[in-house]
Amino acid sequence: MSDTSQAPRTYSCSLVVPTKNGGELWKRVVAELQRQTCWKEVEFVIVDSGSDDDTVETARAAGAKCFVIPPKEFNHGATRDFAVTQTTTGRIVMSVQDATPYDTHMIESLIAALNEDGVGGVYARQIPQPDADVLVARNLNSHFTSRLEREVRSLKDTKTFEAMTPVEKYTLCNFDNVCSAMRKSVWEKEKFGRINFGEDIDWAERVLKRGYKIVYEPAAAVVHSHDRPLSYEYKRTYVCHVKLYQQYRLELTPTLWKAIQSFLAWTFDDMFYVAREEKRWRHKIAMLIRTPALNYLRAKATYQAIRDEKAGAVKAVQGV
Repeated sequence: MSDTSQAPRTYSCSLVVPTKNGGELWKRVVAELQRQTCWKEVEFVIVDSGSDDDTVETARAAGAKCFVIPPKEFNHGATRDFAVTQTTTGRIVMSVQDATPYDTHMIESLIAALNEDGVGGVYARQIPQPDADVLVARNLNSHFTSRLEREVRSLKDTKTFEAMTPVEKYTLCNFDNVCSAMRKSVWEKEKFGRINFGEDIDWAERVLKRGYKIVYEPAAAVVHSHDRPLSYEYKRTYVCHVKLYQQYRLELTPTLWKAIQSFLAWTFDDMFYVAREEKRWRHKIAMLIRTPALNYLRAKATYQAIRDEKAGAVKAVQGV
């Protein structure tokens, strides 16, 4: 493990980013980070898990403290915990290598919300990439992290939480480390821990149960979306629904018949939407061909995840 040595300096907040082969997008992200209104007050920390491009050099040139770990040691929770231990401030901003600040006030807006009384964590709005396909854009824009209305969430007591439905629990605890901020003093009480996936929602539940508030702050926004290959979509959907069942007992497709129904409903809805909204004919044809396969894999993954979890036979998934 290595780090760059820098002269002692006082910062007002720390930005933590896990990286690996960020490529050209990472260079654009770093350039936009450096345009943040408060950048001179930001301590920049990355933990890189085996890049073979110039990801580390790009961060170092922007003044980052850079730590390098073997790829096999990366863990969504533990790697972020390690990064936080390397920070020197009381306010931590979390982001990812492909989340581009939407404007120059992104970090400032997160920190302003974090400074409010009783707030343990804040997360930002996500905006689709300009070239995202119409389904990716629609799906992201309908998610928790794309709302225009600010929201402050808190929990009266644990009994109230236990009485909630799985969907209500998930909604309450939504949090996203694609772009977020937290008080270091809260993290010291509730670290992420060694969690392979969903470390953010896991952390948010524990923080809410300690009496802290979670804020969704749309004034802080990043451009972030993915057009992923089918194989990745299956793996990500699988691990996501394993986590949602483990944490909330949330079952989207609890039976094979429900999985079939979901596949048919999703496919009909998506194909109709593509036919209506996608104006580029080549893209439209490609998406109409891809959509049934994508929804088949999503339905299969959501069903298989619950089945495997109940049987104690969850499969190890790499690269998600």
